[in-house]
Amino acid sequence: MLGIPFLDDAISKWFKPQTFDDPVDRLNYFITSTLLTFFALMVSAKQYVGSPIQCWMPMEFKGGWEQYAEDYCFIKNTYYIPFEEQIPESIDDRQEAELNYYQWVPIVLALQAVMFYIPNWIWKTLHQQSGIDLSTAVSDARHLRTLRSNDRCAETKRLAHYVSECLEMREHRRSPRRVFIFRFGQGLGSYVSMLYLFVKLLYLVNIVGQFMILNSFLSSENYQLSTWYGFSAFKELWDGEILPENTYANKIFPRITMCDFKVRRLANIHRYTVQCVIMINMFNEKIYLFVWFWFLFVAISTFINFIYCCFSLIPFGIRVKTTKALLKHAGSESLDNSVIREFVDSGLRPDGCLLLRFIEGHAGAIVAREISTALYSDFLEHLNERKSGPGSHSTESTTPGLEDGFSETYDGTKMNTPLIAPPVSVMSYPGPPKPKAV
Repeated sequence: MLGIPFLDDAISKWFKPQTFDDPVDRLNYFITSTLLTFFALMVSAKQYVGSPIQCWMPMEFKGGWEQYAEDYCFIKNTYYIPFEEQIPESIDDRQEAELNYYQWVPIVLALQAVMFYIPNWIWKTLHQQSGIDLSTAVSDARHLRTLRSNDRCAETKRLAHYVSECLEMREHRRSPRRVFIFRFGQGLGSYVSMLYLFVKLLYLVNIVGQFMILNSFLSSENYQLSTWYGFSAFKELWDGEILPENTYANKIFPRITMCDFKVRRLANIHRYTVQCVIMINMFNEKIYLFVWFWFLFVAISTFINFIYCCFSLIPFGIRVKTTKALLKHAGSESLDNSVIREFVDSGLRPDGCLLLRFIEGHAGAIVAREISTALYSDFLEHLNERKSGPGSHSTESTTPGLEDGFSETYDGTKMNTPLIAPPVSVMSYPGPPKPKAV
């Protein structure tokens, strides 16, 4: 399929699912943003290509006059008066009953889609300053599922060495532009975790703000949208109560409205009041009913996910329990509780636990167990080296793709042996050998 190169690259870069998130993140920044963008395009097509409004004109309005009046009434706010009520004579009373939202529905939906994507943009921008390449680590972990046993074991060790280096050396690779609010997590190994929880909180604040925007946008001076609008509107729609005047559909999304406009003819100004049908409100009613229930589902999912992430990343005991479960299921031996606690505290730390969670979510539990076991073995080796002292040094490459297989071990006694033997003293030279007697 042919496409626009720059547009295709931008869409694939900004809106494709990532490898360092969870399903609730994708529910917010990808699925919800895509739905709102689709609704915005659908309403825009109906408004600017189709016929969003039709009005009942006087007999003298023909041709261009009728089109002019309908365009004016759509641009100028119409007002809703129930049929059992008299049309007010006061212009101010008519203005209070105006509907001032339906022209802005596509724009507001598009802005809401952008708001759902902003927390993910913050996460993508700031997590790169941590020194941990989450995308590469998770992508390589997903690639492990396609390898055979021998290659898989070697690649798992190599990836574990790489992750271990990132967790140990990231303090030296941190960007000086890092946000000040997360600086105090530098020495604790929790910069990425704190940033991730902050983004989760932004998702939660955003969905609460979306409900406030929805209520404010659809409410008018004569009618305020209720908190549980979705349930009441769905009940009326289910019962078939669509046409009665006292339903939510006619109060918020009226089909039949009134419009006032003036026409200048020579020196006289004539005022007309016409009755119009806003057909676009049939789409708006169904769209916003679905959006309300969708926002409710996203809000519940985001709140539960935020609480779960806080309890799985902040308490030290929960992180120890989760790591121990991964090591046990992988069949690791020598699982000492004190060593595991030290491994979680000084080896993995919160950022490493979060990385293992991403790997488990995208590559599977088996790969996460293998990598956690390799990280634990690597930690035990470093722990034994620290206990035995600086007696050995290895030059084996630990970066993926740079393994050369060369290792060198130095012996302390050999280090004291001079490379060149000292010269023999002249005074101790016995002289040339004596000739034998004949």
